[in-house]
Amino acid sequence: MHRFNPDHHRVLDSEWRRKAFPAEDVVEFALSTGVKRRAAADVGAGTGYLTVPLARAFRKVYAIEANPRMAEILRKRIEEEKLENIEVILSERPPEIGNFDLAVFSSVLHEMERPGEYLRWAGRAFVLVAEWKKEPTPFGPPLHERLSPEDILRLAKGFELVKYRELPHHYLMILKPKT
Repeated sequence: MHRFNPDHHRVLDSEWRRKAFPAEDVVEFALSTGVKRRAAADVGAGTGYLTVPLARAFRKVYAIEANPRMAEILRKRIEEEKLENIEVILSERPPEIGNFDLAVFSSVLHEMERPGEYLRWAGRAFVLVAEWKKEPTPFGPPLHERLSPEDILRLAKGFELVKYRELPHHYLMILKPKT
C-alpha cells in the first residue's frame, strides 16, 4: 500500500497544489451544504493544508494525523499561524473525540487499510471526500490504488451523496447520513 512520504511534505502546500486543489474553495464547497460550524475533523491532516482554512470556518478542528513527523510539522504551522482552535491528534485509528459537524478525508482514504471503518466513525456528520481521479496525473498515488466515486459510495454505507464536483486532478464528494 502506498503511503505519502513525509520527505515530500513541501508539495502539500506548493503553488501547483494551490492551483489544482484550492483549499479555500474546497472548504467553501463543504460549507455550501449548510453544515453547522461548531467542529470539524480533518482526517489525514498532513501539514494543515485544509486544517488551517477549516480553523477559520469552525470553532474547533480536530487535526488527525497518523505520521508523527507530519503531526510535528502541523504543530509548528499552527503555532506560527497562532491558531488556538486546532487540536492535533496522533492516531492511525479513529480517535475518541467530541461531536463534530464535518469530517474531511482529503486524499487519504486510498491510504487506509480499513477506510470503511473511518467512514462509519464519521457517524452523523457531513463528510467531505476529496480523492485523486482514476486517471494519470503529474503527482499522486499509483492509479491502481486510487478510489473512484463509486468505490467511495460502496465504502460509505449509511451515507448518501449530497454534492459532487470535479477539479483538474481530484473529485469532491459531500456525503450525509441517510435519514
